[in-house]
Amino acid sequence: MNVLERLHKTSIRATDIASQYWCELKMELGYTVGERVTAEMRKGRSMHEELENEVNEPLPLEPKSYADYLYKMLYTNGLALDALHKNKRTREVQVYGSVNGYRLVGKIDELVVHEDGVMVSEDKTKSERSAFSEPQTRPHRVQVMLYRKMLQDLRDGLYTSANFCRSYGVDRLALTPEFTRQLDALGVAKDTRSIRSVSDIFFEKCTKIGKLSDTVQLHYIDQFTGKTLKVMRLAYTEKEFDDIITFSMKYWNGERNATAVPFEEKWKCDYCIFFGKQCKVWWPQKKLG
Repeated sequence: MNVLERLHKTSIRATDIASQYWCELKMELGYTVGERVTAEMRKGRSMHEELENEVNEPLPLEPKSYADYLYKMLYTNGLALDALHKNKRTREVQVYGSVNGYRLVGKIDELVVHEDGVMVSEDKTKSERSAFSEPQTRPHRVQVMLYRKMLQDLRDGLYTSANFCRSYGVDRLALTPEFTRQLDALGVAKDTRSIRSVSDIFFEKCTKIGKLSDTVQLHYIDQFTGKTLKVMRLAYTEKEFDDIITFSMKYWNGERNATAVPFEEKWKCDYCIFFGKQCKVWWPQKKLG
């Protein structure tokens, strides 16, 4: 049994790889044991939805099956890219790719057109004005670097509609009659009412996104007030991306077990629901401390 099967997954999320840089063992336990959704997480999701609705018009489509879900995601992605060209910014663009033969998926919070190209920006909510230390921001940096690379591959045609349709078995999927009626009510053209057709449209739009900025952004927001706490702009490099993949894939390839945080970062255990239960790596030291 490979790692994806053991974790009951079919794809690697960009957030999974980012979480490896916080605590790889916590990421794994989140799948094998199940992670509780906290109030802070719910607040963060709510704020993301509010920000999306400020830029992108909500689409009244209710998927009834996995096929419907894929169609809606690709369709709304296409509309989001249209908004980018029209408004110079857009939000919540799901991106797809492949790494080491694994399906890779992620959702970019925001794309903004700047003088030097389209910039990838990621929003993070914080509950307090705590320090922005390197261990705290490291997973966010990894996440935004992954998104930048995935978008580049889509723009350059290195991951295409053909790759997507083959990987997701699109030709075996059919939209439900009820969902098709919803598309009819929206006036969606009949010749674009298949996953393959809407996939072709979205991936073609990706190739026309234009020049990408080599600067990526992390935007930290106070989860209670919605005000900006800090903006960090980072330089994207292929070298950093390659280093990220080299480290993370050793886990996904089954070359090593999930690692816990290093001793000097065991303070993270204070915020982990698995500490002292499913994970006791630093339990004796924390009890003595």
